[in-house]
Amino acid sequence: MKIAPVILLTCCLGIVAALIWASVTAESTAGLAKEHAVHVGMQTSDGMQRDLGVWVQGVAVGVFTLIGAGACLSMGVKRIAIRDIAIATVLSLIAFVGMMVAYRGYAGMDTHLVSGWFPSPTNWQFFGVGLFQAAFVVVWVVGFRRWVFCAADQAKFDAIMERSRVDASGKVSE
Repeated sequence: MKIAPVILLTCCLGIVAALIWASVTAESTAGLAKEHAVHVGMQTSDGMQRDLGVWVQGVAVGVFTLIGAGACLSMGVKRIAIRDIAIATVLSLIAFVGMMVAYRGYAGMDTHLVSGWFPSPTNWQFFGVGLFQAAFVVVWVVGFRRWVFCAADQAKFDAIMERSRVDASGKVSE
């Protein structure tokens, strides 16, 4: 039995469980707005701490989603590609968890620091999650002729097509 479908089913059940868990988690829904210090007619947020109530569930959904994506990709390739897909999955998991940990720290602070061009969670998203997700595409494109559809597969396909060419009268065409 192949393991990828079992992993995919487990991930789907894990996502459903995490979403149910998040839906029954008590979250602060009280208004967090307060008067702005400079502009009287404006209100400002009192922070993002309310998002932290479902942070663990969000991490669980993201991790299950990335592992499920890796399992889906591994179902369509030859066995030798599994290692490269696993590496791309692990890189994506590292970037995603890094982004979520950075967001947890960011949401808990009153003043937000900018590192590089953006706040830390945004840097993780752009330069981590965005680039490491491209690893799946690179693995698929670079290894396509070796792992997915090689010359032997093309020859088999051509032989099947040659045998199945039949004209309207039921005779094999040339």
